[in-house]
Amino acid sequence: MRTMYRAAAAVGAAVMMGAPLAAQTAPPARVVRDTTIVTDRVIAVVGNRPILLSQVDEEIFMRQSQAGLKTPDSESAMDSLRRSVMSDIIDEELLVQEAERDTTIKVTDEEVVQGVEQQVKNVRSRFTSEVDFNNELKKAGFDTPDEYRRWTADNLRRSFYRTRLLE
Repeated sequence: MRTMYRAAAAVGAAVMMGAPLAAQTAPPARVVRDTTIVTDRVIAVVGNRPILLSQVDEEIFMRQSQAGLKTPDSESAMDSLRRSVMSDIIDEELLVQEAERDTTIKVTDEEVVQGVEQQVKNVRSRFTSEVDFNNELKKAGFDTPDEYRRWTADNLRRSFYRTRLLE
């Protein structure tokens, strides 16, 4: 799950800014405590979907890279920013879950597949070779292009639901 959100920041920023995927990826959260490796932390649960600390941090990173914002100077300012971003993520998740429950809102597999193909084509066009593209996907946390496609499909489907509910 952490990999998907880290990659979301990377791919979103790469598409928006034309930068390599790995250049937009925050390092994985790994802390060693008493021989236990903590890779992530659940900070909220919306319905049955967890919101991860790494997801919040990666959203902050993406917003900073897209808007050129500076990292807050103090820990209290960073905590405030994290709370604000967490609130935004929770609001978005609530919208998606409401849209999924609404039987009048439909998202077809065909439109998701078309969106995925377009997104992959856009990202792929930023690289000179298939090898470079696959290497950047690996740096962003995807083991295979198919894993990237599945992640993109999930995010597009969620985006379609969210948008249609708001419309």
